[in-house]
Amino acid sequence: MIWHLVSDSSCDLFQLEGAGESFDFSTVPFAIQIGKHDFLDEQEMDIDAMLRENESSAEVAHTACPSLQTWLDQFSKPGPVLAFTISSALSGSYNSAVAAKQLLMETEPDKQIEIIDSRATGPELAILIRLARSLVEKRFSFENIAERLHEAADRTHIIFALKSYHNLIKNGRVSKLKALVAGHLGFWGIGVGDEAGEIAMRGKARGVKNMIRFLLNEIKETGVAGKEIIISHCFNEEAALELKRGMQELFSGISVDILPTRGLDSFYAERGGLIIGY
Repeated sequence: MIWHLVSDSSCDLFQLEGAGESFDFSTVPFAIQIGKHDFLDEQEMDIDAMLRENESSAEVAHTACPSLQTWLDQFSKPGPVLAFTISSALSGSYNSAVAAKQLLMETEPDKQIEIIDSRATGPELAILIRLARSLVEKRFSFENIAERLHEAADRTHIIFALKSYHNLIKNGRVSKLKALVAGHLGFWGIGVGDEAGEIAMRGKARGVKNMIRFLLNEIKETGVAGKEIIISHCFNEEAALELKRGMQELFSGISVDILPTRGLDSFYAERGGLIIGY
């Protein structure tokens, strides 16, 4: 029996190490429309070109979540399915996946499908997906794995630092006033995903060093829920590495991985943005 781990493309992963006989991994893409140009969040997507198009466009860009059919195609594979989505408070991806599950269960009532609403994006999904891999490899039961993944989604956290809130403002994700204050005069805006999976602003910091200090203080106050930390960055590996060094100095017994953002998270994080799951 092979397990199927599937996520929407907000997870910032393309492959999952170890996939083979016991499990496989795949993603269903978001679509991004900027003016007359469409970008599909797959491995071939030119993220720099998408960002340049968006930076030069005066039009409001739009994102579209994976369709019911794309989820249904993944759920229809023989074997148990573990699915992961961006926060249901930010996108219809979770609802689309739930609808696909309900449709399939009408003809396959014994099908094992569990959908995890991460209430986050990017690196937090990657943490949950890697945990799922570990549990599958350890041969836990479907019910036990599902329970542990929901528990992990409750205790993990996400925090981000963005140099620009252009897309979040235009798409109604944060208050215009707070975003504009955070985005001017070289300030980084710092925010978190709250318990409902929505964006909550924490404050602002001027300059990279102050931004990293702010992040470390926030993470220290929250507590490192698990030993695994993942930093996603949008064309800002230098700041991601500096943050990683700061974390390793502050916390013991942790692992810190760095990933480039995929298309959707690049669209919202914009150039230079950092997203941290822990």
